[in-house]
Amino acid sequence: MKPVVRVHRRFPLLANFARLVALVALIAFGVASVACEPPPISELAAEQGIQRIRERHADSSWDKVVSDVNEFRSRYPYTQFASEAELLQADAYFQSSRYPEAIVSYEDFLRKSPSHGNADLAFFRIGRSYDLQSPVEIDREQANSLKAIEKYATFLERFNGSRLVPEAKERIAVLRRRVADHSAFIARFYWKKDLWQGALTRYLEILRDFPTFPDLREEASERAAACYEKLADELERDPKSDMSLYFRDQTPADLRKKAKDALAMAPTPPKSEP
Repeated sequence: MKPVVRVHRRFPLLANFARLVALVALIAFGVASVACEPPPISELAAEQGIQRIRERHADSSWDKVVSDVNEFRSRYPYTQFASEAELLQADAYFQSSRYPEAIVSYEDFLRKSPSHGNADLAFFRIGRSYDLQSPVEIDREQANSLKAIEKYATFLERFNGSRLVPEAKERIAVLRRRVADHSAFIARFYWKKDLWQGALTRYLEILRDFPTFPDLREEASERAAACYEKLADELERDPKSDMSLYFRDQTPADLRKKAKDALAMAPTPPKSEP
């Protein structure tokens, strides 16, 4: 380092010149960087603006699509490209896993453009956004699964000719099983705790809402019948027991009849070949 210092001391003009060159290079780099930055959407014509949004969407630059569409809508609120821009923004939210924002954006798009050529995709994506927020674990709340089922079902009613119909049906089947398993999980929890009223409520729910799953239906019918029997026994022992709170206007005989009715709801075993 010392020789360098001595050189600078002997040639101060050379050192100053080097600093000047570095400064000029830095300024040139900054100018070039600014020059490379594209102009904001607000300075472009509507056709140029939507084209930039399309290109960024194609490049999967989701954050840029979202910000560009916000600026585009402010600059051109009544342009013919407004619906396309809104759909591209909703898709950017969806593709970046921002599902609550995607739901709001797709719903807003459908309110404004219910007859758009991609209305079926937008409606399907609303259901899919709820679906993707639904936990796979059956011990967790399944509110999003129920919402997704509702949206998919409405989609099938409104867009029965869509290419997305098979996927919507498949997802409904998967989610219905998940919700049914969730109900069975809670019913088994109450069952293990000898909480017959809570278990009964869930098992009756399975029999009413999910009769297409033979394994759950068999368990539900047998255990619902057992719950009725347990509650009938408790009602006989203590008519004022909290355990039979919801059945005080019924007799033990009434509950035992309901037990038989519950058993009758078990799936019929397949007939064996002669």
